[in-house]
Amino acid sequence: METWVVCYDIADPKRLRKVAKTCEDFGLRRQYSVFLCRLSAVALVRLKTKLYDVIDLQLDQVLFIPLCGMCMKNIESLGRPTEGVEARDIVVVV
Repeated sequence: METWVVCYDIADPKRLRKVAKTCEDFGLRRQYSVFLCRLSAVALVRLKTKLYDVIDLQLDQVLFIPLCGMCMKNIESLGRPTEGVEARDIVVVV
């Protein structure tokens, strides 16, 4: 699994809601249009495919920024504290 910052600038409010909803299915919202996502290669392709079907390629933009382990450890914030991405990882053992 790799960690990605997924952020977007969407011109239409209806598409904006669809993009946000799609990103919520794959990651944790950090700011209004910024998500932190831990994705397998397959999940990354699924996310990109779903977003490709929603956005207007001429007006909208979605960025996928990979983060290495060292980058993840060095994330800083001012204001509200940031929850680590691994804080939401759940392992169920049966």
